[in-house]
Amino acid sequence: MNTIGELITNMTINPQEFNHLKIFLHREDTKIQSDFGGKFLFVSPNSFGLVKLNDLVVENNNIQLYLEDVFTGQSDTFTIDTNDKSFQFLLIEWNDIQELVSRDS
Repeated sequence: MNTIGELITNMTINPQEFNHLKIFLHREDTKIQSDFGGKFLFVSPNSFGLVKLNDLVVENNNIQLYLEDVFTGQSDTFTIDTNDKSFQFLLIEWNDIQELVSRDS
């Protein structure tokens, strides 16, 4: 897979193969939309923090996420091998967290 479109198509055709990928992309009609610029809670085995998704690239069966720490402005790239089913990190949309908190209040 070398594009976001190919990844989404493969996820649609073979959803069981990609259960380990919970992608925050969706397709409306034939357009692919993303949450670029959106805030996410980043959670890994070693850290957590609030990040902004600046870009996402699919190439050679890898997903590259370009994330920026909201508070420090520090940017980093995280690569996910689409064939690797081990846990690396979660990205939870910040708006979802805010909605949960407001429901609980």
